Amino acid sequence: MKKRQANFELLRILCMYMIVVGHCLFHGRVTAKLGYGTTNYFLSYLIQSFSVVHVNCFVMLAGYFSIDREFKAQRLLRLWRQIMFYSVVICMVFGLWGGVTGRDILLALFPISARNYWFASVYMALVLLMPFAGMLAVRLTKRQYQYLLILLGLFFSVNHMIFRVNTYGACDGRDLTWFLFLAFLAGYIKLHTRQDRRYFWYGFLGYVFASLGVLASVYLSVKLHQEEIEYFLNYNSPLALLATVCLFLCVKNMPWKETRLDGVIRKVAGAAFGVYLIHDHYLIRYPVWDLFRASKVARTHWAVIYTVAIGLVVYGACTCLELVRQKLFWIVGRGYEKSLLYKKEQEILERMNRLFTGNKPCAGTGNQREAEE
Repeated sequence: MKKRQANFELLRILCMYMIVVGHCLFHGRVTAKLGYGTTNYFLSYLIQSFSVVHVNCFVMLAGYFSIDREFKAQRLLRLWRQIMFYSVVICMVFGLWGGVTGRDILLALFPISARNYWFASVYMALVLLMPFAGMLAVRLTKRQYQYLLILLGLFFSVNHMIFRVNTYGACDGRDLTWFLFLAFLAGYIKLHTRQDRRYFWYGFLGYVFASLGVLASVYLSVKLHQEEIEYFLNYNSPLALLATVCLFLCVKNMPWKETRLDGVIRKVAGAAFGVYLIHDHYLIRYPVWDLFRASKVARTHWAVIYTVAIGLVVYGACTCLELVRQKLFWIVGRGYEKSLLYKKEQEILERMNRLFTGNKPCAGTGNQREAEE
């Protein structure tokens, strides 16, 4: 199996860390309690402005690695099992203290359909549709591909920003239409752009200036008493999209040499999705930040520094839990692979694979680990 480039995996880690810090600011009610006009108020929006790319980049990584790759149902099954594991186990843990209801149990059994995790629900749908998106992407000429991206960008980003209406389905970038657009965008970068170190610096500077543009837009909205800050911090705002593309190009063209740390980077990056599933479960997303008294320190001078620090702590703890989960699944999987049920499962999965790859069976087993997009 070809190893993932460590620079992309580092981006995956960075994006998930941005998500964790953003959740601390929002779910931890830090931003809501910061005094208007204070240094911490400015710093909190500075962080959010530079972090608005996190979900977009995470989705683009999935599109980049999947757009021209053979479909494997095993990968889809691993994703589903990971989501189900955390949904059920977290509900069971809270159930020990009597903190769950019948509705919570129902939601735990159907986390994707019930949108327990909005990102996981949309991401799962994207993975299901990626084979079809890939079939289209590899058949388009470069010019046709460019027209497609321009049209989708106008529909899902520019139109929404100008008219503030959900005309074409992409409301705030938290839906399937936007995720598909990002996947196509990443596919274009992979299929039709070349490696050029100059784009590392162009991308870096573009990301910085676009993020500062988001910050300036937010600042002006606050200054003019316009209650439309969220439009500039939406994932599908034009400036957020520009910052996303620039950061992605920066990372893609980053000069990178293999080091001993690359294995660690890939290991930690492989746990990134698990970090999200743990800390943003709806039964955990508020208690975890209350545990660290995030909202209590909101008006102190070191509120933002504290937020960044506890973001690291939560990220590290969730990474460790996810690595334990992966090891547990590996141990259980060794025994499961010897069972008749496993053989039947693989037969069904291979039939699904052949729908997209012809009669050539896809290699891979349910216990074979690949980094999950």
